Amino acid sequence: MHTETVSPESPTTTSQRSLSEVLRDGAERRKNGEGGFTLIEVMVVVLIIGILLAIGVPTFLGARSRAQDRAAQSSLRVSQSTAMVLFTDDSTFAAATSTNMATAEPSITFVAATTASTGPNEVSVLASSATEWFGAAMSDSGDCFFIHLDAAGIAEYGTVATCTATAASTATASGW
Repeated sequence: MHTETVSPESPTTTSQRSLSEVLRDGAERRKNGEGGFTLIEVMVVVLIIGILLAIGVPTFLGARSRAQDRAAQSSLRVSQSTAMVLFTDDSTFAAATSTNMATAEPSITFVAATTASTGPNEVSVLASSATEWFGAAMSDSGDCFFIHLDAAGIAEYGTVATCTATAASTATASGW
């Protein structure tokens, strides 16, 4: 390792000194009672950490809530596809009941129209007529999302307070 001798008058940097010299100087300062951080330095570090937390925590919580919402919306989109498959088979949504949909798509739990969804993988379904179908799913964030599907395959999306397909059938689509 290359080291230089530096006169006391000339300034030096840590990169110009050997590790043993730096450690020796640090030990000497601690021995003379000059070691550690001042209260101001510690307070500045705590302030900086507080500012970073104030910025980071709401961002993290917002991302978590959006991810929970996407899980419920994803279940509804899969349900929409399942309802369209059942519609294609019979040219009516009458077959898109919770029982038939559970058989066609076992990865999602389907419940009757008046039963509230309690989670993102549980969808309340209603075949309100031969040409209309509704599904509602509760996000872990507490929001309830719904899909309204017509015979032409046009889907409308929205949120509803009561997480049942029956409530979704009377709600106004406002988008997600």
